[in-house]
Amino acid sequence: MIVDCHTHVDWQGYSADDAVRHMDELGVDKAWVQSWESMDAALGPGTYRYLSPENCIKAHNAHPDRLLPFCGVDPRRENAERTLREYVDRGCRGYGEIKVRMMLDNWDLIHMYEVCAELGLPVLVHIDVPLPGTRMWYGGDIDALERAVVRCPKTTFIGHGPGFWREISGTADRSKKIYPDTPVKPGGKIRKLLAEHKNLYADLSANSGLIALRRDLDHARKFLTEFADKLLYGTDIYWSEHLDFLRGLGLENGVLDRILGGNANKLVPEKR
Repeated sequence: MIVDCHTHVDWQGYSADDAVRHMDELGVDKAWVQSWESMDAALGPGTYRYLSPENCIKAHNAHPDRLLPFCGVDPRRENAERTLREYVDRGCRGYGEIKVRMMLDNWDLIHMYEVCAELGLPVLVHIDVPLPGTRMWYGGDIDALERAVVRCPKTTFIGHGPGFWREISGTADRSKKIYPDTPVKPGGKIRKLLAEHKNLYADLSANSGLIALRRDLDHARKFLTEFADKLLYGTDIYWSEHLDFLRGLGLENGVLDRILGGNANKLVPEKR
């Protein structure tokens, strides 16, 4: 079974029906539909489009066997915990995508993570870091994620985004690119965190995940094999590049099976 851990609906012109047609073309069985709710999103670059948890639930209701809804309730929303619980009662299976201008170990977020542990929800977080000439950031940095992971050992976290995947290399602090593309060097924080924290996983989706692997194919094969139990296939974008790339690396079937769906099914079982 193949599970896409990161897709969106009513985004870039794609409806829930479009998402399922795209999944059929790729042979993907299920997908986690991520929302994006942020009270400060207008501060970000470009045109912001609110990705409502309500739309994720509607997508699930239209395709209950294919699309599993997540709900990234902004912790600053009034009655955030109650809202999260209500969404779970309506079928939501995870907390995400968390893409807010707050440090990931902010106390309001910590409280929501603890609620997620109680409810059995994985938490998918997006990290962006500001680069010269920009002011775009979400979540702080990977150190803030580690503090949250340590503070909430019963909560399952999934890392994602440019600020996360640049840390695959020990040269992250010296790169001025959003998506570094030089060969991976030792000392990357992602390897350390995945090895040390059993409650941390990684989402391979978007340009950030794909470029992190493509920048060094030898490292990619070793990394994917070493952390096969901690990595999740995802797209975030309606394309086939992630699946084509993973299948083209010559990974052992057991490794590929876990990344393409086994790990996702473990975190979000078919039935609650």
